[in-house]
Amino acid sequence: METLFVYRWSLGSLFCLLLPLIGIVGTRLQWWPYTLGLLLLVVALGCSLLLLPFALWQRQWLAMVPPILLLLLVLPFVVRAFTLPAIHDISTDTTNPPALTAALTLRSEGDHSIEYQGAAVAQQQHATWPGIQPLIIQKPLEQVHTQVQVLVARRGWTITANSNHQLEAVSRSTLFGFSDDIAIRLTPVTPAEGSPVDATVLNHLNKNKQQTTMATRVDMRSASRVGKSDLGANAKRVCAFLTELNQL
Repeated sequence: METLFVYRWSLGSLFCLLLPLIGIVGTRLQWWPYTLGLLLLVVALGCSLLLLPFALWQRQWLAMVPPILLLLLVLPFVVRAFTLPAIHDISTDTTNPPALTAALTLRSEGDHSIEYQGAAVAQQQHATWPGIQPLIIQKPLEQVHTQVQVLVARRGWTITANSNHQLEAVSRSTLFGFSDDIAIRLTPVTPAEGSPVDATVLNHLNKNKQQTTMATRVDMRSASRVGKSDLGANAKRVCAFLTELNQL
């Protein structure tokens, strides 16, 4: 008992470090619901806040290192939680967002619906990320589709559906392994205005081998399966993907 009392600071520091790791590993391996993993992280943060002032008072410098590291790692996520809107579905087209057809069979009963939530979410998205807009690429649809597949593979996303005009995939977060569903829709448009091409006109161009003159509109949607807020993860994903696609 005396030895345990002597090393109480080291044990408390180790507890603050191991508890979130256990929560992360257990959630990724689906041993328990993600809510339990987040709860373990919150408990570890609370213990860190309690441990630090006492360790400082006792001048236990080494015991302060793990709690400080944990707080510094979590701080950016806390800031995002308080500064970003509590939404989890981002789309370049908020009027007619790409459909998450494959996600219908992949999401469980407790996950979010695949239906877009409408004007309220769209308003918050436009206010926070006004730059998230459809991308017009001056290339034919087939070429853009190939480039999209290359970028999806480069990111390690799992493709769940793939057709000429839409590709769907799943991305898992690094720590807890949260799954986000992604839909990338390709639409042939006129190069100048970027407006959709009438089917009759498109067939005429294809018959006359003029498809190389066409441009492609890229719409992308990224939506989390769980959680009220995605802490900006989906918006960051959409912006990064479309920026790289535009640079190819």
